[in-house]
Amino acid sequence: MYFTSLQLKKFIYKTLSQSNISEATKIQEEVLPWTILNKSAIITSRTGSGKTLCYLLPILNNIDLEYKEVQALIVLPTKELARQVFSKLEEFKKNEPLLKTLLLVGNEDQKRQIDKLKCSKPQIVVGTIGKVHEFVKNKLITKKIKTFVLDEVDMLFDLGFKKIVDELFSAIDSNNLQKIVCSATAHESFAGQLKKHLKNTKVFSTSSSIWENKQIKHTIVYSKDNYNPYDTLVRFLPNINPYFCIIFANTKDEVNKIYQILVNQKYNVAMLHKDLTTRERKNTFKDINANKLQYLVATDLASRGIDVVGADVVISFGLPDEDIWYIHRAGRVGRYKNIGEVFVIYKNGIDNKIIKFSHNRIDWCYSLLNSDNTLSDKPLRLKAPRKIVFDAKTNNEIRKIINVNSRKVKPGYKKRIKEQIQKVKQKKKREYIESKVKQNLLRKNIEESKKRNI
Repeated sequence: MYFTSLQLKKFIYKTLSQSNISEATKIQEEVLPWTILNKSAIITSRTGSGKTLCYLLPILNNIDLEYKEVQALIVLPTKELARQVFSKLEEFKKNEPLLKTLLLVGNEDQKRQIDKLKCSKPQIVVGTIGKVHEFVKNKLITKKIKTFVLDEVDMLFDLGFKKIVDELFSAIDSNNLQKIVCSATAHESFAGQLKKHLKNTKVFSTSSSIWENKQIKHTIVYSKDNYNPYDTLVRFLPNINPYFCIIFANTKDEVNKIYQILVNQKYNVAMLHKDLTTRERKNTFKDINANKLQYLVATDLASRGIDVVGADVVISFGLPDEDIWYIHRAGRVGRYKNIGEVFVIYKNGIDNKIIKFSHNRIDWCYSLLNSDNTLSDKPLRLKAPRKIVFDAKTNNEIRKIINVNSRKVKPGYKKRIKEQIQKVKQKKKREYIESKVKQNLLRKNIEESKKRNI
């Protein structure tokens, strides 16, 4: 489907044309004829499939440009995501002087933001959930909202914002309110949690599995001695020459270490994690957009929804603790109709996750890093962990945790249950390993004793 088949305003067509966007993606083709009619929708589609335009185009097409009040509210979980969506709106503003927008994010002067709201009189407000909630609660944003968007809704729930989401719906809900909810990896539970707010809402989904993306190649990179993944990473990098590469690590300390190593190696690199200041983050994205960088080292802060134009390679330093974060990491490439590559730097102890991802239909390739730093296609022999069968006592302890924590549903309760169960299982595994070690030692002592007696 071409966008010209939709009845859109001239400035929308002009902006799309300037961005070389003419043909709709699969999800856009399904959703746009519905949302342009002011109808509500739940949109679930893989990263990079074009969900943002599924709500921006209807908003831009349906707002009254002569009416100087907030008519559309777009809520996101992080400042980076909010700024990204806001920057897309800025492109449309260049072709329509009557269009007014406002960005509301934390760590910025509230009085200045209030003055901006009153002076600019925006029709569209984009913001983080905490800041938007603050403005709605203080009645700085009126109830005359036409469209309310929750993007990356599963992340909002994971971060414990369900109560605030409920309060926002209660504050601005009306019979004519268009509600659009988006996610790349929606939980099965989130639709049920939003059920009371999303009655008669049509669900759109273009993928049977969030794990499958034929535009991305997944490769495990390993060396014969896997004791130093940092060394593996440094030796691997000369094998690629990306246009733009994001290296994901699990912790801030790993990011800092990798960043310093690459700086010492004279790579054109920046880093991104939660402890950086707002100015430092802004400057990093400014440099990325200006094509001043070739590498970015980041925690998973950058893996949710961030669209880096031109990113063609992702390197995952090991694998994340939560499986779903690997999908978000990989989703920074292979966006729209582009091809991308994801390399996982092997770390000891991730064999089980690699096997688990294989069961989830990720088709791994394997590359052995040779002593001369060249790569050879050679399968990695994975060590499948022994499955521990928990006894009745342990299973009862797990059931007790679930029953106690499920009585009062609070933000993040599922995560707490999971963590507590994991602790019980880890304790049992340690006991199992210790008993095996003792058995082996005892067997060895008996064998040595028998030899001495002979």
